[in-house]
Amino acid sequence: MGFLRSVKCPVFNIEKLKAVPERQDYTIQIGGETDKAGKYQIDDFLTMFQQKKINSRLTSVSKWSVRADWQGISWADFVSWANPGEYKYVYTESYGGYNTAIWAEDMDNPRILICTHVADEEIEFEYGGPIRMVIPNLWGYKSCKWLKRIYFMKDYIQGTWESNGYEDSGEIQPCMCEDVNSGKHFKIGAGEVLQD
Repeated sequence: MGFLRSVKCPVFNIEKLKAVPERQDYTIQIGGETDKAGKYQIDDFLTMFQQKKINSRLTSVSKWSVRADWQGISWADFVSWANPGEYKYVYTESYGGYNTAIWAEDMDNPRILICTHVADEEIEFEYGGPIRMVIPNLWGYKSCKWLKRIYFMKDYIQGTWESNGYEDSGEIQPCMCEDVNSGKHFKIGAGEVLQD
């Protein structure tokens, strides 16, 4: 049993996705303002980067937060490789059609990952495996699961939850929140949740 299952982390699957392509057929498409635009088979993509492990919280607008050791490609390393031109937004899309866009300045957080593992184990399908975004400084709906596309964009595209009334910015707001790890509730402030 993986870590997220073991702590009974909630599962969200608005697109009701039941499967993704087999590993050999799973591709990541990079596009927009970058000369690295193209489709990459997942393992070919991953081998181009050094894996990083980062401890951070993923916090849901549903008022829960889970702390874990996430592992994958640091966003900073990915951007250095992609060498994008001028862009204002990062657009991500899942294999189920879920999509969201993030302001470029919100992607400066050094703990953002293109994530493949949690606590040294591959992310389970229901939590976005085999590859997903983990953006700890924004509500979880900005951390696209079952990652299929990453585009560097000049224009904003309103995403799945944003089209249903969620804030476009995804900025975490102060509230009472459940710590999934302990089952206790605690008060969070605005921005990334840094409490243990």
